Amino acid sequence: MQKIAIGVLGYNEEFGVGRLLESLRSQTLIHEDYSISVTVVSNGSTDRMAAVAREKLRDPALSGIQTQVVELPIADKCNAWNHFVHCAASAADYYILLDADVILITSTALSELIDTLQQNQNARLCAGKVIDHKGNVLVRNLDGKCYAARGEILGQIVIPEGIVMDDTYILVTAITNWYGIEFEAGMQKGYLAHAKNPTVQCGSTPRDRNLTYWLASRKRTIIGGYVQGQIDFCMKTLFGGGESAKQIALELSKTNPHWFSEFLKKKTDRPPFNPSSMMRSTSLKNIIQFGVYCYCYLLSLKGVWDHEFGHRAWRLKSRYW
Repeated sequence: MQKIAIGVLGYNEEFGVGRLLESLRSQTLIHEDYSISVTVVSNGSTDRMAAVAREKLRDPALSGIQTQVVELPIADKCNAWNHFVHCAASAADYYILLDADVILITSTALSELIDTLQQNQNARLCAGKVIDHKGNVLVRNLDGKCYAARGEILGQIVIPEGIVMDDTYILVTAITNWYGIEFEAGMQKGYLAHAKNPTVQCGSTPRDRNLTYWLASRKRTIIGGYVQGQIDFCMKTLFGGGESAKQIALELSKTNPHWFSEFLKKKTDRPPFNPSSMMRSTSLKNIIQFGVYCYCYLLSLKGVWDHEFGHRAWRLKSRYW
């Protein structure tokens, strides 16, 4: 019997995790011929997220699956990801990763992720289709809020300390074959598949409407792009890409887990200034968006200078007004 490990990762999501686990009850996947486990990882939470998760997982509708709740001291999603894949969950044929602030939309949402991987033999990852609270599809290659992966792929990936965006690192590492080929070549090989139907909905928790959280997430995105560029350089140029890069990265994760953070602290460059297409017109909306981006870019510069990588990229301890 094939094994599927479902990981729910969250920080201070007592509101969100309850709704997600309630939506899990109706999933057809948990009644299919698989050995399924559900692990909720509360990383650094100061609210009742873990307690709510334990309560919801006692639901009789989930009695046929293995469940556990893990509490970690650091609010670092990458660390939570590593702990789930390599420590908390038993080795599985497939993994499903969910953020604790989403809701599964249809009863076949998780089944579609696994079915898509099984029907596309080259696919290493299957991206769930994520919609916001207004029903708009969030256009990304892979969103960390919901995706599935083959066990043999995730079992060979350890996210280095200092990485900001777990989903970007997982996507690029798997699609480029550990930075041995170009991203587009991996896409053409079919390493990434997509669910056809909406999988999860996000954006309706109280924190999603918090201005500070909104600004911090944009600061984190800018720093995340900078950090991903640095890991690209390490894996391609210093480690040689491909099998060599994979083996070196795995060995470093065992002998010196801080290797990438130490590398970042020695860098003296800065994130690229990339306001995208915000200023296509001089409308008031675009001017405001450009101003917000500039403000978050200043926060990001300060963050890089202060070595705010990993979970520290979320910090908003400086103000520029």
